Amino acid sequence: MRTACVPLTADAERRLDTDSCLPGDLYEVMLSDSTVDLLFDSGFLTALNTRFGLLFDRYEDESITRTEQLQYARALLRELQLGRKCQSIDPLDIAFGLALEKMTGIYFYL
Repeated sequence: MRTACVPLTADAERRLDTDSCLPGDLYEVMLSDSTVDLLFDSGFLTALNTRFGLLFDRYEDESITRTEQLQYARALLRELQLGRKCQSIDPLDIAFGLALEKMTGIYFYL
């Protein structure tokens, strides 16, 4: 299992950086291998890499913290209609929304 998480406060985001999160600091989405495969195979992660100079791959952690990147990623996720192919995408859509609402970011541990 891989994880995507959203710190729910700025303090939680700082604690995530030092691996000292408290209970309730994060909204976490567990990503199965098949979900991660779908994110790669659909071109979602490749598009983010290309557009924003990110480095999503199966052996690197990556984060999206800028508002315009979060907005683009959420719109792309919806545009590709990945939720229709895999139910575990819906919590990821929620995670992007929370990151925008809380003005934090989304952190992927693939």
